Amino acid sequence: MPALGLQPENLIWSDFTSEQLYKEGCKRGSIDPCFPSKVGIPHVHNLVYVHHAKKKLDVIFFPMIDSLTTDLKYTLGSRACPTVTATPAAAKAAFTKEGDVFAEKGVRFMDTLVNLDDPPLLKRQLFDEWQDVLGLSEEENNRAVDEGYKCLDYFLNVIQRGTAREVLNRLEREDKLGIVLLGRPYHNDPGINHEILEEFQKLGYAVFAQDSLPIDDDIVWRLFGEEVQRGEIRHPLDVQDVWKNSYSENTSRKVWMAKYIARHPNLVALELSSFKCGHDAPIYTVVEEIVEHSGTPYFCFKDIDENKPTGSIRIRVETINYFLKRYSEDVIKKRQRTAADMEAQLAAYEQRLREQLLREQEFAETTWALQKEGPNRRNRAAS
Repeated sequence: MPALGLQPENLIWSDFTSEQLYKEGCKRGSIDPCFPSKVGIPHVHNLVYVHHAKKKLDVIFFPMIDSLTTDLKYTLGSRACPTVTATPAAAKAAFTKEGDVFAEKGVRFMDTLVNLDDPPLLKRQLFDEWQDVLGLSEEENNRAVDEGYKCLDYFLNVIQRGTAREVLNRLEREDKLGIVLLGRPYHNDPGINHEILEEFQKLGYAVFAQDSLPIDDDIVWRLFGEEVQRGEIRHPLDVQDVWKNSYSENTSRKVWMAKYIARHPNLVALELSSFKCGHDAPIYTVVEEIVEHSGTPYFCFKDIDENKPTGSIRIRVETINYFLKRYSEDVIKKRQRTAADMEAQLAAYEQRLREQLLREQEFAETTWALQKEGPNRRNRAAS
């Protein structure tokens, strides 16, 4: 937004998701059993009735994201969840059906349809919507979109994945476990994930967002290189071997990250899914089998909705923690035994090589002595 001349203090965000925010705004309308989608209306309500009262808002921008950027290879598409895509339109209807609240408050609601995987199309979509609002030229609009992609790349690959790589390296050095959230982007919101991730962090576990794990060549080729060489996949970032129907981007990401966890010895899986998620349901078994087939622990909290059963969550977290402690101890002991066995095998192999070398040296010396003795014998016989 600074590329457009908008100052950070003029960008107003709705409050973090909370039980109070949800209850204050959820009565205006309902969308779907999907809790993350239902939260959309309360967030708009928070902007209109809480923030607008403090500082006048001119525009509420709630874009409908139709497709996402992707790092994966050979997928059929990178579509966003259709329920999430349509949430801004449903929220708009909730505030305009029985009277236009936005008009009453003097706020313009913009639910622009955008395709993040197609930069030229995105530039056109945003220019058509914002040129009159901000008085933009096409050149200014295009430059701002380019800057936006640069910032997104920096956030993903430097801030998010760069930090995660440092933590992952530390886990490898210290032989500790990290927990990876297998979920959708909204499951990073503490108000939607019911602070389950914070409970694990309090216990000392490093918790990785699904999109934060590093995808540098040296890492992904270390984890997936043999499968590429065997022809099972065409690239380390390929999911076609386990998920052919790869048109939903966040579904494909979850499946690929399950493969990542299954191959990394310091990671375990924690899957979160919200109530009646149509894209998660077909891959419940797929994700679980990918992870558990490698002997890696897999845990899940499914059917998350607006109800927060705090007591049962803590009990499950403590149970998982107990299991992971035993698992970690067993893994360390196994690695130590494996290392000891390997050292013993190497020592035995080295001894065999030394004995073989000694025999070869003795054989060579004997052969050389016989060869030297042969001419001497012939000379003595001739004389």
